[in-house]
Amino acid sequence: MQERFNTFLKEDPEGRISGYLARVIQDPLKPLTTSGRPCVNPLLLILTAITLFAGGVFLFFAFAES
Repeated sequence: MQERFNTFLKEDPEGRISGYLARVIQDPLKPLTTSGRPCVNPLLLILTAITLFAGGVFLFFAFAES
């Protein structure tokens, strides 16, 4: 079963999870830089930073109270 799955992934590289995630995080307006490197979506970066900050504040106050 594992061999068949690996063969399927080799035949269909678009079906890989890593390729899908790379396409999801790319900036839709400018997906590549002039040097050919992918640009990360700025909205995704901002939302991730806010989520990490809110989680950190929550953990700080949750453990500071106990």
